[in-house]
Amino acid sequence: MTILTSFPLIDSTCHPPFHGTEANVAHCICRVYIVLGIFALSSPRASAQLTFNITNQGGATAQMMTGFQQAAAIWSSVLNDPVTINIKVNAAALQTGQIGATSAFFDPYAYSSVRNALINDRTSARDISSTNALQSGSSFTMLINRTKNSPNGVVSALPYFDTGAGGPGDLGAENNNTIRLTSANAKALGLIAGDLAGSDGTITFSTLKSYDFDRSNGINASQVDFVGVAVHEIGHLLGFISGVDNLDGNGTAPGLNDNQLKFVSAIDLYRFSSRSIGTGGGVGVIDWTADNTVKYLSEDGGLTPLVTFSNGDNFGDGVGASHWKDNLGIGIMDPTVASGEFLSIMANDLAAFDMIGYNLTPTPEPSNCILLGAAGLAGFSLIRRYGYDRFQKIIA
Repeated sequence: MTILTSFPLIDSTCHPPFHGTEANVAHCICRVYIVLGIFALSSPRASAQLTFNITNQGGATAQMMTGFQQAAAIWSSVLNDPVTINIKVNAAALQTGQIGATSAFFDPYAYSSVRNALINDRTSARDISSTNALQSGSSFTMLINRTKNSPNGVVSALPYFDTGAGGPGDLGAENNNTIRLTSANAKALGLIAGDLAGSDGTITFSTLKSYDFDRSNGINASQVDFVGVAVHEIGHLLGFISGVDNLDGNGTAPGLNDNQLKFVSAIDLYRFSSRSIGTGGGVGVIDWTADNTVKYLSEDGGLTPLVTFSNGDNFGDGVGASHWKDNLGIGIMDPTVASGEFLSIMANDLAAFDMIGYNLTPTPEPSNCILLGAAGLAGFSLIRRYGYDRFQKIIA
């Protein structure tokens, strides 16, 4: 079964209560989703290069389609997996404060299959170290909280270790042996055909924002970097998502049992905290809690923090967990952007995509960022105004 998951922007009204119904857009479950748009653009094909097939769903302007093509070309320049990603582009009057929204298709895979795929896809030293630190076997232990069946009380904030082996707070191993991947990520890992023709998702941009489409002279102080926003949204579709947002969105009573929360993503396999690798846990044990404890990306099972994640809308820091920590200038997957800010893929972004199964194009060693235009980092600011998107809770 394929799940269409939305990444709407900042407005909290984008997170309706879970009612267990397909009628709610937040929980739209689809089996077939094929591109039917009339207008299409596609990047030039090349061997060992990520290729995009881009289709106008009907609402995007010509400038948006050209800018999106540029954003796709940026990803093609840094990722060299020989697969084709099919994306529909649209534009609509999104809610106040929203710039873009991404809907990506997901499928569940056995943890052992994903782990083996990551091992077989190793092309870098980081791939080797990060996969060596993954938990062995067919399931994994996680630190979790706010479950309906928590041994500390219904949706208790107090975390506990869920091993999938039974016992208090552990109704089954489904959430310990399942990884949810975007179809794009699954293509990169060879879990599905790299040229599969169905849509991998839709990205919608707000028609209520003023965009700068020309990056050659920097970004206008009163406008938003359209190409940079598109790069960010494509990053989510490629797999930069965290299932913690599902836990965070269902963390109030009655909540969901642990084995219903089958939404651990590829990047969640590298999400740690000092407590997850501490007493009761250990190296490689992930932190999948919905709270404001510091969570970080690590390639050695949590021993060495690389960069910090956001923690969630409701019980974390007020920012969707499918992002880097805000206001630190970490990378393109930061959650917010300011007018006049030139957005760039940074070394931290590339590290994450490397670890979740993408192959990086070799680049000159001295650079610590990928410049998304001639202006480089001109206009970079830590003053943020607009949220990109928020991962919306789903259940299947």
